[in-house]
Amino acid sequence: MRIKTCLRRFYEDERGAVVIIVALMMTVFLGFVALGVDLSSLYFHQKTLQTRADLAAVSAVMNLHDQPEWHARTTVGGNGLDELAMTGISYSRYTRDVDLAPDDRLEDRDVTDSDVNAATVKLAEESPLYFARSFLSKDSTLLGATATAAQFNLASFSLGSRLLSLDGGLVNALLSAATGSTISLDVLDYEALADAQIDLLTFSDALATRADLTALTYEELLNSNIELLDVAGALLDTGAVTETTAVLDTILGTGSNASFSASKLIATEGDNVAVQLGDILPNITVSALDLLMSSVDIINAGRFIEANVNADIVGVIETNLVLAVGEHQAHSGWITLGEAGATLHTAQIRMKLDLNVDTDLLSGIATTLDIVSVELPVYIEIASATATLTEIGCGASDDHDMIATFDTGTDPLTGVTGTHVAELFLGRFDVPAFEDQTTPLDPAGLEHAKLLGLNIGIGGLSLFGLLDLKADVKIKAHAAIGTSQQDQTVFTRVEEGTTKSFGSSSLLSSGLSTLLANADVRLDVETGIIDLGLITGLLSTVLSSVLSLLDPILTLLLGPLDAVLDKVLDTLGIGVGEADLTLHKITCGPVMLVR
Repeated sequence: MRIKTCLRRFYEDERGAVVIIVALMMTVFLGFVALGVDLSSLYFHQKTLQTRADLAAVSAVMNLHDQPEWHARTTVGGNGLDELAMTGISYSRYTRDVDLAPDDRLEDRDVTDSDVNAATVKLAEESPLYFARSFLSKDSTLLGATATAAQFNLASFSLGSRLLSLDGGLVNALLSAATGSTISLDVLDYEALADAQIDLLTFSDALATRADLTALTYEELLNSNIELLDVAGALLDTGAVTETTAVLDTILGTGSNASFSASKLIATEGDNVAVQLGDILPNITVSALDLLMSSVDIINAGRFIEANVNADIVGVIETNLVLAVGEHQAHSGWITLGEAGATLHTAQIRMKLDLNVDTDLLSGIATTLDIVSVELPVYIEIASATATLTEIGCGASDDHDMIATFDTGTDPLTGVTGTHVAELFLGRFDVPAFEDQTTPLDPAGLEHAKLLGLNIGIGGLSLFGLLDLKADVKIKAHAAIGTSQQDQTVFTRVEEGTTKSFGSSSLLSSGLSTLLANADVRLDVETGIIDLGLITGLLSTVLSSVLSLLDPILTLLLGPLDAVLDKVLDTLGIGVGEADLTLHKITCGPVMLVR
């Protein structure tokens, strides 16, 4: 009985129960502590590993064109890890487009691709385990980290856009053709525009106001249709033109409705550029004249412009010019803003030049010929040119360090005229052949054209007494000249904002010499009632005299022809065999971790 009572009291006695519960729970608590210690350690190591991956990716991107993998591994080693911890590196192009899914914003690239702008680095490291090793039967676990960094370096550049000199007559003709009105202004009016420097942000804001496009983003503005009057008004509204506004006022007074896409004036390549327009436009400064005349070139594309050029060159009586400029390639504006890989293209130029030369110029060498007129019919077809931005050097510290490299090799200058930078013709083409810019001028279609007008005196003929016959010396010739000899054009830090020419230089004079050496000459006589058989001997003598004097005559005519061509091409900013490449500004964006 006593035993039962003792047992009942023992069962009912709850003293000391807490100790048992605590003893049991301590095992659980210690397990959580162990788990917390190991998780904290793993989290710390993972975060440290991710930081090192971030630094390695940034280092690779900052040196994309200079051993990026080596720089990434060096960064890994310099941050306390074995360089072998870097298990991989890859390259891509990152596009900042919110409409794309995050995974679609990266496109795989090779490190040698011109448009690569991002690098992805992968790291792996064993992290030690402490308390967890009792449960997992291993001393460490493998951690991994991946980081993608990108840099958005931009450059603004233009091709074939500068005006070397001004000639009121020719520039007036270009403006008149674009506006459909007669414009007659002097050189001083245009020099005021040439002296006015405007940043593209100020111009774009003024253009948006003029065109009533203020609600648009800069990207939308540069893809909108604008009028020449909007351009002239925007230049006026900036207040940058301070000397004389006669040119802009005259254009506004024409009431022209000529319009074009603003992207043909200022083009952006890629979404990465578009999102930074507000930051980069203020840094790009150009002259008001370049903005205006580039707009005029766009409007005049495909048109034929006729002008009487006041060459003011000794021996030249009259110079008649017919000029045509082809369309630029799609998305190729006058000035382009883009990353590495951006391409700019100039259009093909075709011109016809008719010169009337004073006969006194030949009086010293053609004493045996009665020359009554001298004409030079010249055609020039200048091939298109292309420049591709291949590298931006944001690490430049010295004035002579590279900041931009362009591909300007032999292929871009082939244009539509085969492998030639330019082709020269003496003679005459039918109007359809000249106006059809979809095909090159074909030498097979070239016809003889008048070079010299002669009077031939015929004496000793009993039936007719002394007679004078009129004859024309006609000529045709063709010469293809030049290929690009410059694979790359490089700008240094101190050359930012300058213009460089690429292609083959000194082609004009040598091309004209080649042209004249290949001349095909004939003599056409207006015989009237005279039997050619009676004067065959005389005509043969005259032709022999012409041929014997042809070389010195043509050589002498090279002087005024060369001078007129130089003046016309300089005024238009065109170099035969050359393209003018201007690096306006480079913008080195910060390196960003994008994944």
